[in-house]
Amino acid sequence: MALLQLRPTFELPVSEDRLEVIAKLEAEYARAKSQAGFLMHGEYGELRLAVVEHRLWSPHLSFYVSEREGHTLIRGRFAPRLEVWTFVWIVYLAMSFTAFFGLVLAYSQWMLGESVWGLWAAVAALVAIVTLYLVANIGQQWSSDQMDALRARLDGLLERAGVRREH
Repeated sequence: MALLQLRPTFELPVSEDRLEVIAKLEAEYARAKSQAGFLMHGEYGELRLAVVEHRLWSPHLSFYVSEREGHTLIRGRFAPRLEVWTFVWIVYLAMSFTAFFGLVLAYSQWMLGESVWGLWAAVAALVAIVTLYLVANIGQQWSSDQMDALRARLDGLLERAGVRREH
């Protein structure tokens, strides 16, 4: 798992036509409709963990059935649950604004010959961004077992749907 990758992605080459794969996955979704944690809508699918398995950094797996250069691919991406991901980006955005305006304030204070205390706000915001990033990476490592379980569920889902993968 790359340190700089907050939302790990992967691609699975498939030896069938894109529309055929989508039809098979939608048929499997219709059969497993009662199965919690599986969603399929057109070319988009999602696998979630059961609520009882949730931890703070528990992931979900979203995937798309796409086509590139005439070959069908299933492109998967792990991400934190939506409420966690939204919180992370709100903090990133707020701290980015704080850092920017802290730097603008510090520059203005410097130009006026005043004490540049605005620089402290910018530095604190940048430290908060780096800290949140590191905490997110630690959370991702803590949930690697759940990412493996979701990936295994996707593999099982493809097998049950009869989707042939390229090897």
